[in-house]
Amino acid sequence: MLMLAATAVVFFALAILLVTYLIKNRNSSVIGWLANLALIALLALLVQLFVMFDQKYYALVIAVALFVTGLGVVLGLLLSFIFLFVNAFIVWRREGYSLSSSLTLIAGIGVVLVDILIFFNPIQTPLPIQTFIISFLTMIILYVLLTVWTTLSSMLIYQLYLPRNNKDFIIVLGAGLVDGHKVGRLLGSRINRGIAFYNHQIHKANKHAKLIFSGGQGSDEKIPEGVAMQQYAWEHGARKADTLVEDQSVNTSQNMQFSKQLISKVSNDSQPKVVFVTSNYHTLRAGILARKAGLDAFGIGAKTPFYYLPNAVIREYLALAVMHKKFHLVMLGLILVSSIALGILAWVSSR
Repeated sequence: MLMLAATAVVFFALAILLVTYLIKNRNSSVIGWLANLALIALLALLVQLFVMFDQKYYALVIAVALFVTGLGVVLGLLLSFIFLFVNAFIVWRREGYSLSSSLTLIAGIGVVLVDILIFFNPIQTPLPIQTFIISFLTMIILYVLLTVWTTLSSMLIYQLYLPRNNKDFIIVLGAGLVDGHKVGRLLGSRINRGIAFYNHQIHKANKHAKLIFSGGQGSDEKIPEGVAMQQYAWEHGARKADTLVEDQSVNTSQNMQFSKQLISKVSNDSQPKVVFVTSNYHTLRAGILARKAGLDAFGIGAKTPFYYLPNAVIREYLALAVMHKKFHLVMLGLILVSSIALGILAWVSSR
């Protein structure tokens, strides 16, 4: 009974904390960790309740479902290189060859190497060294899988946001221009999503927000992205009087910083209500950067073609990993120390 009560307390505490984060501070990758921990606590609570009320059949069903799900995940991971290689080929055909379009290929090669390590154990060295290497690689793989899963969870949960129809500003984040001056499909979807919310708010609340198109001019672009975006928006129904351009930013962090400065210049409200629009896979990281820039805004995501998502998600994962590099370096250090300790234990036991 005590264990049941403790599990219930943990679950409700995690659930309340998760809801609080989603309402007050969803611009954080913590939401994925909280959601997964809350799910684990909920499953543990259900199993204990079923056992307590002598409903062992349902507890068994949950256990079997978890086992089957886990088995499916493991098999999916082991065979994921097939999907990754196929996706890389599709992306190359549609987007051309580049490092950013080859991330699924690199990930697929990584999966193949892991499969070789698991099934063929090619590391033939003295036991202590082998123990160290196997332990280190195993913990690294598990850590990467854990962080990938929580990052994906955070990205998905972030999408559960329905902004109120009270926004003063809608910031649309830029992306590269096609041929240096044209709005492509990816950027067009962001602008269309921003215009859709702009029109929805007018329809529901009769409130005209200002659309801020944020994007500077890259070295291979003929005009600033913000200018091209504004022209596209005019052609797709946005009122000219309701559009503004921020044309100095060259990355997402600057999108947020410079848009905030522009809002401060044109707004009479000390606390204007702001929402930003970007691609769905990008909302989490953009939100974190908005928080760091001191911009009180959550994001809504535009749809992304499915074939492009794997590359985009991998890129976002890597960018978020770099953003939290100190934490990951500490974890890497702990993994290294643990692996060395296991290697030493293997050496001592073999003497």
